[in-house]
Amino acid sequence: MTGPVLRLPDIHERWPFPVAYNRWEDSVSAETLAWLESLSIVSTADLRKYHGRVNFCNFSAMTYAHFANIEHFRVACDLINLLFVVDDITDEMSAADARRISVISLQGLRYRFLRLHRVASSDVLARFITSYERCLEAVVNEADERDRNIVRPSFDSYLTLRRETSAVPICFDLLLLPAEIAETILNDARVARVERLGIELVCMANDILSFNVEQARKATHNAVIVVMRQQELSVQDAMDFVGRWYCQAAEEFLEAMRDVPQCGSVIIRTRVKMYFAAIANWVTSNYEWSLRSGRYFPADQDPLESGWVVPLLEVDHKIKN
Repeated sequence: MTGPVLRLPDIHERWPFPVAYNRWEDSVSAETLAWLESLSIVSTADLRKYHGRVNFCNFSAMTYAHFANIEHFRVACDLINLLFVVDDITDEMSAADARRISVISLQGLRYRFLRLHRVASSDVLARFITSYERCLEAVVNEADERDRNIVRPSFDSYLTLRRETSAVPICFDLLLLPAEIAETILNDARVARVERLGIELVCMANDILSFNVEQARKATHNAVIVVMRQQELSVQDAMDFVGRWYCQAAEEFLEAMRDVPQCGSVIIRTRVKMYFAAIANWVTSNYEWSLRSGRYFPADQDPLESGWVVPLLEVDHKIKN
């Protein structure tokens, strides 16, 4: 390997949860992609790439592997595809354009809302809509900062915004479809800790694995870039810092999973344990899919086969800041 390289941290070396898949993927994928095309927020040509290695229906099958009900999985598959497409097309948009796309995506979601309404309780629906609106607001805020060439001044302030722009809270809300948990329990500090750590693990794994692609197109909404500027570190040192942070957060997550509230009954406590396990599976799925889908690494640059060393991509200087 010639030229500058980047060594990625092996952040899941000790992660104990394996990959699983939902059996309904093939049955649902075609309908989801047809609905996505009907929204007219992405071209037919661009939509074709979602049939290949970068397959968001496959990602849905991994992240919602435990959904036995096909209607639950349909809702999840629709949402994941919509969120990824909105993320892709707003990544380089101005705040005004991002706001316009956010409105269209919300309209598309409301069109699908009847399906969600059939399978979700009023409490889950309320959580979901609140999370979705907060995410869209955060995406517009990110675009506004990009317009003004602003990089978050600290890792903590970046993480605050990143938790919302990631859309992971919305996705975690859907984990409650098969077995609802009362708001009083979800508001328990121990449950909130597992949710927060799970969201942060998904976000930071994504930032680590997407960094090379993002720095090449001069993106700044990435933890590695924030740490580089805040602490005046090299690319490799900043990557190592975020990798160490991730491994420490993963240990905290495993500890938090064991701290389950009593919940008043064995049945509800079991539901909470299942919810924690579903969050852990989301962390697994996000990491494994991001490594293997082709979204961030070409087929001939598999980090697992190269000892976690990858070529550092050249910055595209044709892209304006």
